[in-house]
Amino acid sequence: MPDRNQQADAILKSIHQGEGGKLKIFLGAAPGVGKTYAMLCAGRERLQQGEEVLVGLVETHGRAETEKLLDGFEILPRKQIEYHGHSLTEFDLDAALARKPRLILVDELAHTNVPGSRHRRRYQDIAELLAAGIDVYTTLNIQHLVSLRDLVLQITGVRVRETVPDQFIDDANEIVFVDLPPSTLIERLHEGKVYLPEYARSALDSFFSASNLTALRELAMREVMERVDARLKTHLDARAVGLEYAIREKLLVLISTNSDHEYLIRIGRQIADRRLLPWMVVWVDTGRVQDQKASARLQSAFSLARELGAETETLRGVNTYQTIVLFIAEHRINTVLVGSGSRYRWQPWRKRLYQHLIESGLPLEVSVFSSPDKPLELKLPADRKAPLFGSKRGHVLAMLTVAAVTALAVVLEIWVKNYNLVLLYVLAVVAIGLRYGSRPAILAAILSFLSYNFFLTDPRYTFVVARRDELTTLLFLFLIALICGPMASRIRRQFILLRESNRYSEAMRLLGQELSVADEPRAVWDALAKELGGALQKECCIVVAEEGGRYSTCPNPSVPFNSVDEAAIEWTLRHAQPSGRFTDTLSASAWTVYPIRRDDKSIACALIRFDTHSPDTKLYNRDLIAVMSRQAADTWRRIELTRDLESARMKTEVEQLRSALLSSVSHDLKSPLAAMMGAAESLNILDRQLAPGDREELLDTILQESRRLDSYIQNLLDMTRLGHGSLKIERDWVSISDIIGSALARLKRYFPGVKTEYSAKSPPPLLFAHAALIEQALFNILENAARFSPPEESINISVDRKGNTCVIEIEDRGPGIPEALREQIFDMFYVVSGGDQKKQSTGMGLAICRGMIGAHGGSVHAYAGSQGRGTRLVVELPVDYPDKSDSQE
Repeated sequence: MPDRNQQADAILKSIHQGEGGKLKIFLGAAPGVGKTYAMLCAGRERLQQGEEVLVGLVETHGRAETEKLLDGFEILPRKQIEYHGHSLTEFDLDAALARKPRLILVDELAHTNVPGSRHRRRYQDIAELLAAGIDVYTTLNIQHLVSLRDLVLQITGVRVRETVPDQFIDDANEIVFVDLPPSTLIERLHEGKVYLPEYARSALDSFFSASNLTALRELAMREVMERVDARLKTHLDARAVGLEYAIREKLLVLISTNSDHEYLIRIGRQIADRRLLPWMVVWVDTGRVQDQKASARLQSAFSLARELGAETETLRGVNTYQTIVLFIAEHRINTVLVGSGSRYRWQPWRKRLYQHLIESGLPLEVSVFSSPDKPLELKLPADRKAPLFGSKRGHVLAMLTVAAVTALAVVLEIWVKNYNLVLLYVLAVVAIGLRYGSRPAILAAILSFLSYNFFLTDPRYTFVVARRDELTTLLFLFLIALICGPMASRIRRQFILLRESNRYSEAMRLLGQELSVADEPRAVWDALAKELGGALQKECCIVVAEEGGRYSTCPNPSVPFNSVDEAAIEWTLRHAQPSGRFTDTLSASAWTVYPIRRDDKSIACALIRFDTHSPDTKLYNRDLIAVMSRQAADTWRRIELTRDLESARMKTEVEQLRSALLSSVSHDLKSPLAAMMGAAESLNILDRQLAPGDREELLDTILQESRRLDSYIQNLLDMTRLGHGSLKIERDWVSISDIIGSALARLKRYFPGVKTEYSAKSPPPLLFAHAALIEQALFNILENAARFSPPEESINISVDRKGNTCVIEIEDRGPGIPEALREQIFDMFYVVSGGDQKKQSTGMGLAICRGMIGAHGGSVHAYAGSQGRGTRLVVELPVDYPDKSDSQE
């Protein structure tokens, strides 16, 4: 049984193939075998079944039988594109997407689109059709597979320029092999059924030879059979049935920037397919400066590797062998594919990399391949040799530096002994090594040796050395220069690696600081644009997707976006793939657009304006863009989650408040209304039968309950005004004793039997306040105390002045409030549970009290009563108001 991971991979692959549209490829060994004919016949079958079929593009090449098959099909008009003054036609992708048929027929999968199209290659157009849920039938010749490019070159002598990634073919739902014997195909070519007669003869003499067609036919059969076997294995793995498989090997393809190693990647794909191996492509960055050509070569190799389905990895270390051996041991890789490389001309004893790998002691299979472009000879031709001295600029400056040092030494010889002047040459060699590497440093060492001998030793202006001590000085000069030069070059490479690492770390540190204080999405994108642009020294802006298909830009670009730029932005936001300059999609844009992903979706995109003639293709920069974008996306997600949590909390509180309000309204409005209705109904029905005392009692009930209802409604209005900030405070000077007296008199009307005790510990102060509001606040406290105090106990009220604060204490002898609930009693609609005692409480009185006292700049808090009984509420109000103009608030 396959292991769980293998089964999971198979299931995921099956699910992936079931998503979107379905791709059917009609594969042939060569042109003219009948791929287009077979595709149209298959399309007609779907058409006869009642499905909607659209011919997107079909190349008939003048074949009458093929043109006849187009009858009855709906044909999509081609798109006109102007290129260098010529009007060319191309497949109209936008029209096909807008039409969105059930099935579309698109010929020639490997075709290169006319410049100005959305995509560079037709298979990219088809990928977009599949993503839109449209089934696609297409055609392909076997020589257009990327992994077979070098093999086709060896078979036919023709290098195929238009290729399709193998991964695209692997993802096809169905492959139909269209076969024709070579003899029949050659006969069709003679009859003019493949090419026009004027081209048929040259085709027969070159590509369409019997041997070439036979080899291509066998190659096509092999590829189809391998893919059928792979699909069967995936199907069996997904169903958890199959054979026991041994531990799988791993393949590593090692590339460098010294030469084009794309052939190694293609060979690696073939080996991985034959052996069913997972494989990866690795490059070791030793810190050497990469020129633009080398960087572009590396990017091209990595792009090809990803197209062919390989993982890519960049390792960093000063020594290639030590770095790669540690990586191989750590990942337990047992098959390595490397290039043959070149022999060290001046150090023939040095071993090549593959020799070191063979002798490493690791259980490795090392496969060595030479470039197919090189003739099969033991010695490479002169025009294929790598440059011996590397950069010409470094060697020219080495000669100029030695000449300048020699001129300086000749001048200084008047004051300094000549054996001390050796240090000048050593300094020059070290400087050249630090700036331009080891080879220019070695040249500087040789020139220093010759210059010192020629100009500064006797006899002068000859290479003869007369004195033994001068010969020793020359030898030491040469040895020191040879040692210091390569060492300086090594230090230089380490410095470059350290500088890039520091730049990376500093950019991440600055971005982290900016994101740590960001509390809204706009701040996140502004920080990313600022730090990313600063790290790359390029103009950068972030485009964020919004609802309704719109987007916002942070910050605004220096030059407004044109239609191509906007199309690239829309493409990246929709497909979460890079587009724009230096990519295969909408490359005419002035910006390179990188997606910012979260949960496999594009939430924004980073636009970077690289220079037109010097694109920045460093892997460091691409890694930096990806990591910084990922960090910004994580911060954006954190802010969104915080907002969602806050919104959920607010909704919960609102729901609780709504429930409490409904509960309070249903009880506190219904109770007095029921009492009033009952009393009024009794008076109406039993008016003459009631005794005068009973009639007075019913009237008093109506009066008391109406006052209670009025108080409840007034509390609701007060809380509404406090909540909306519309409570108007009209201040005036008033004595606190008068306010307390008015509140006590009001309390007596509602609770005639209540007992109160009032005391003033100091002369009652004057307050600059709204007397009615303060009275209402104190009344709410007194009412609450009267409701819960025993009838025989009194309520104590005291007033004192402490500095600039008036302190009012109201203490009862009721059941008291637990310490944990003393702050909650000031929440709206909160009622301390107490059986039937809570029937007459709305839970709004103390909340209104705190709001009114707070509006005057005061506070109110609950404490335990003295002697451990009851509750003591302390109200503090400010006394001094320096400016009487505050009376108009």
